[in-house]
Amino acid sequence: MRRIYLDPADCEKKHNDISITGHSFHYLSNVLRIKDDDVFSGFDGSGNEYKILVKQVTRTTILGDILQTETVAEIEPSFNIHLFQSVSKGNKMDKIIGEVAQLGVRKIYPVISNRVIPQITEKNILHKKGRWQRIAVESSKIAGRTVVLGIENPMDFTKAVEADADIKLLFWEKSSLSLKDVIQNLPELEQEATINVFIGPEGGYTDEEAALAEKSGIINVSMGKRIFKVETASVIAVALIVYELENR
Repeated sequence: MRRIYLDPADCEKKHNDISITGHSFHYLSNVLRIKDDDVFSGFDGSGNEYKILVKQVTRTTILGDILQTETVAEIEPSFNIHLFQSVSKGNKMDKIIGEVAQLGVRKIYPVISNRVIPQITEKNILHKKGRWQRIAVESSKIAGRTVVLGIENPMDFTKAVEADADIKLLFWEKSSLSLKDVIQNLPELEQEATINVFIGPEGGYTDEEAALAEKSGIINVSMGKRIFKVETASVIAVALIVYELENR
């Protein structure tokens, strides 16, 4: 059965009836060629999955019956990872977003830190945001997630370190603290606890940024003896955090 992301802004649900318009309608009608009496599976990023029977396809709207609603909570981590990713050059952010979406990250904040190249500006990032969100939707769908990774607006590093969270971790090659030791010594996390994870750009964080992070209550941790490419580091960091928290 086809599994489709339905943008909540495009959907109106009333009891077991659903009407679909906008971009979701365009994709279903013009790309997938959905027709009357077809059945497909849709998810809207809220944690719910819907089995939908198409009743009628008009020029602008798909009308359907919701045959079944299912909550697939066990797929998602019991905690919320927010990735504060310093923006990398080229298309590396595309790869990072595609990979961490599959690992269960809830939000990603593009961050402008000291060693982000000058050509990367807030305006440039906002221009790419739509494409990044589409990548996040596709990767979340591939992973069978019912929640879609959200792409947030860019922010400066000095503002990012102030963001609230239950745990805040910054990966820095000069740190002597191992992630495993830090996580094993954490108190029991409440359901839906938020974990802010900071990954630097090419060249990493400066000493001053690491000091500012520590002053802001962030724990600077090591990823081990090796130095990784930024697109590799982000995936490893998130995967390690998910594994350690789910298996401690």
